[in-house]
Amino acid sequence: MNTQLIDSLARIILSLSEEERELLNRKIESEQRENLQINAQILDLENRVKQYENQYRMSSEEFYPRFRSGELGDDMDYFEWNVYYEMLLAARKEIGLRWN
Repeated sequence: MNTQLIDSLARIILSLSEEERELLNRKIESEQRENLQINAQILDLENRVKQYENQYRMSSEEFYPRFRSGELGDDMDYFEWNVYYEMLLAARKEIGLRWN
């Protein structure tokens, strides 16, 4: 844990006016809500993707390049799986960017 950073942040927060602290709290709460929404979306997408993986006995990591290359054909399930998997990757990237 970076205690120097924590101490510096504490001093900065304590130097804020009441109005600035309220604004900071609203911003933190907004970020927390967005993170919860993204995490819920990730969980939903993981469940959807897992259904296809179980049905076709193939991981999404194996499926994705094979589908993108045209090897698997044009079955509607494959298109849906592809969309859910791409959405999952994007959501994971978003949550990763928010934490960095």
